[in-house]
Amino acid sequence: MSNLRLINETEITSAVNGVSITDVFSSDFDIYKITFNDLTNDTSNANVVLRFINSSGSIVTASNYDWAFMDMGGGISFGEYRGTNSSSLGNTDAWVVGTAVDPNSSSAIMYVYNPFSSSSYSFANLQSSGVIATNQSRTRKAVGVLKQTASMTGFQIYQSTSSVNITTGSIKTYGLRVDS
Repeated sequence: MSNLRLINETEITSAVNGVSITDVFSSDFDIYKITFNDLTNDTSNANVVLRFINSSGSIVTASNYDWAFMDMGGGISFGEYRGTNSSSLGNTDAWVVGTAVDPNSSSAIMYVYNPFSSSSYSFANLQSSGVIATNQSRTRKAVGVLKQTASMTGFQIYQSTSSVNITTGSIKTYGLRVDS
């Protein structure tokens, strides 16, 4: 029996600035695996960032997110970036590696810890890779936290530039069962 249970699958098939995935975090699991596959957009490089959705259905936009990541890749220099008291995981810098115009795309695997718990912060770590508009590969390792002790039931990804849209992609959310 698998320790992963598919909770939600969302396909992006038309241009949208953001996508909200609701009612995926619950008391059933403490750890979630989220995959982002083949994300593309309608312009050159753009930054996909992430925010949580609370149990009231509101997107958490308060400046309570801290994040850090390291970029690696061909043709670019390695870089370390961080943000504190941000309004999202990633801000003007992408949480998921910036997407590029089809046929280039980005993909990522993210783990989220304790999002439904109202007595602890929500933590996340992510690995992503993609090809940016200059046809250079880029890989990212990231960590982040929402510093609120409130129950989160979902998340939103969106382009940090309002004039840019995500045009394709697949997002799958799994609950991870931990056997004792």
